[in-house]
Amino acid sequence: MSHSPWTDAEDRVRRARRLIDERRWPEALEHLRAAVAVNGYNADWHVYLGRVLDELGRHDEAIEACERALKIEPDHLHGLNHLGVSLLHIGRHEAAIDAFERAQAIDGTFEPAYCNRIRCYAELGDHQAAEEMFYTARLYREQCPACYFNIAQSLIARGDHDRAIYCLHKTIDLAGDDVRVRARLAETLRQRGLLEQARRHYLQGLRLSPDDVAITLDYVGLLVQMRRFDEADTRLAHATTLGPATAGLCAARGAVLIGRNRLDLAADALKAALQLDPTLAGANLMLAQVAVRQDRIPDAKAHLRAELLLRPGGGPLLLDLANMLVDVDELRPAVACLRRLTTAEPRNAKAWQNLAVAECLRGRRERGIAAGVEALAIDPGSVAVRHNLVLAYLELGNLPAATAQLATAFKLSPRDRALKKLQLRLMFTRPWKIVAECWRRCWQR
Repeated sequence: MSHSPWTDAEDRVRRARRLIDERRWPEALEHLRAAVAVNGYNADWHVYLGRVLDELGRHDEAIEACERALKIEPDHLHGLNHLGVSLLHIGRHEAAIDAFERAQAIDGTFEPAYCNRIRCYAELGDHQAAEEMFYTARLYREQCPACYFNIAQSLIARGDHDRAIYCLHKTIDLAGDDVRVRARLAETLRQRGLLEQARRHYLQGLRLSPDDVAITLDYVGLLVQMRRFDEADTRLAHATTLGPATAGLCAARGAVLIGRNRLDLAADALKAALQLDPTLAGANLMLAQVAVRQDRIPDAKAHLRAELLLRPGGGPLLLDLANMLVDVDELRPAVACLRRLTTAEPRNAKAWQNLAVAECLRGRRERGIAAGVEALAIDPGSVAVRHNLVLAYLELGNLPAATAQLATAFKLSPRDRALKKLQLRLMFTRPWKIVAECWRRCWQR
């Protein structure tokens, strides 16, 4: 018995839905294309098609598919939701928010309309709105893994790594293991300075997706930071078998060679990376590191200027760039980088600490002290920040403030040698301060 084209189309959609569950996107796309060619008036089928196209990275086509669904059924909740997601993927945040708000107006209990707006607001930098939307979404679905993942992105952008780590763990607990979440968790642990934990999570991510080059390169960066160069070489060797050389692979090779102190070879690898991609973030910064080690300071400054022209946005990269600018006595751009970082990540204690140092080196001690106080508000247990504040207060002649900071620092670290040296300096400073004050009073009379 032969099937009609309409029956065949319905069978194809059923097969496509099974393939979607198995994440076999190209095969699902083939069946859905054939089905909508027979019956183009089923809104659900266009929405399925939009989702598959979105998963394949064909976001413009996904938007068209969702818009066709909405022409057929203007109040299609999932059509509006997938339209918003596709718009979000191409950076059209305001249009995405409009789609989610339209879904909310149709059904105020439709949780994805709130959940996906968390990400929209996070990417727009409106973190207060993102947080409010997170708590609103939980009124309708308390344990939503996507909500936890989306708010984690907002928390990372604010430098609130501890809460972000909790949310990413929660995402995995609720949704099961996922390579994207595992990699984000590893990256956040690395930013937090928890390198061994980060290494374990990168490995778990690579077990899920052994041939993921992006995660491999991030993992190599961590291994270089941990000075595990042999393991980094092994990972890079595997990555090179997966396809042609890329700018990222060349830059990772350069990072490993810098770690091994093979500077000329490192410079060659980094120059090759920039030939493949002149806009590659971080490559000029590493070339500057090579130049500094080889005592070629003018070359280092030129590479740092090239890196600045790319307007780096990543927190760790901005921090490293600022530190290198301080090393070559380029204090003004260093302060500018750190100001940008503290604006983007107001909970980043390291950024505030380094800003305090950079401002003091510029001779702007009051601003340095203000930045140091911000760092302590985030991390009250930082002995290094208190040490620097003692120095700044001493240079301003504010002995009571210097003494108070030193006393607190000693409570936190009683055996710290640097603090003991500062204590000696205070002991010798105090009598001279008294004598100077006496002379000042005599002169005023």
